Amino acid sequence: MRLKTPPAFLFILLTALCLIINTPASLAFVGAQEEKATNGDKATQEPGKTAKSSENNAATNNSEPTESDKDNHQHQVVINPPVNAFTQQQQDIEHYLTEEQVTPILVGSDKYLIAINKHTTPVNKGVMVLIPDWQQSIATPNALNQLRTDIPKYGWTTITLHPPHKPENYPSQALLAKERETENSEKIALYSKKMADIMLAVIEQAKNYPGVIIIVAEGSHAALMLDVYQQNLLAMPSALVMLSSYMPTIAENNKIAQQLALTDYPILDLYLKRDNRLVVANAKLRKDAAKREMKVSYRQKQLNNRVTGYYPKKTLAKEIISWLSSIGW
Repeated sequence: MRLKTPPAFLFILLTALCLIINTPASLAFVGAQEEKATNGDKATQEPGKTAKSSENNAATNNSEPTESDKDNHQHQVVINPPVNAFTQQQQDIEHYLTEEQVTPILVGSDKYLIAINKHTTPVNKGVMVLIPDWQQSIATPNALNQLRTDIPKYGWTTITLHPPHKPENYPSQALLAKERETENSEKIALYSKKMADIMLAVIEQAKNYPGVIIIVAEGSHAALMLDVYQQNLLAMPSALVMLSSYMPTIAENNKIAQQLALTDYPILDLYLKRDNRLVVANAKLRKDAAKREMKVSYRQKQLNNRVTGYYPKKTLAKEIISWLSSIGW
């Protein structure tokens, strides 16, 4: 038996089922829309409270870290500024040269170091004060380090000074030549005065040993010592040995050449075949000036070497000792 259902009844039944199913979702949607509208009205009515809340949050974030925050950030590394190069060299000297007799000397409020190597013979002939070039340490390997170990075998005590570094911004970088010359002259004058004060303290140490006092200076300090003696800032030495002497400016090199020619004490002027170009150029300048003034107690000699700037082993000490013997020491 087949039932016959009218189409109108089926349409009414399906519509009723759709309404029953969709009613809960529609109510939830309407409730959400009403709640959102309510919150918007509250924010519009109370803007001051919202801004104040934002400010409080920002202040909390920018406040100083608590102890717990510091503990959590202990792994962060703090980078300190680099140590001064001169101070670093002093620390290295005191740390590594443990077998040397390293003695501090005070000049005003500044501390400088000297290394003393006593003679190894029964009779002490004298003292050689060794002065490295600018920026160099007591144990500079190119020349003075071998003298510290070789010279005591010939009966001489050596006192090696750790000198101050060269003046800042020297040579001058001014645009005008006259300004450069003026600035360089002022800086060298101040540095010569400082060097004279340091050498006075070193000479006092050298007087504790018998014999004559010989100055052996390297590079720019060899040239500056001539200037110091010429200004009568120090008593004249018994003799001066210059190793690869030069100055970085033409005016200073001309001045040093004239001062050398007018000196009364003996001078040994040594330089290398493979040396700094300024050394080789200014060696001829000094020799010509000495010839013009007929300086008798002056000897200049070029030594052969393999490594540029490094004096050959054993040769340097023998050259100095031979020259000292020729002038009576």
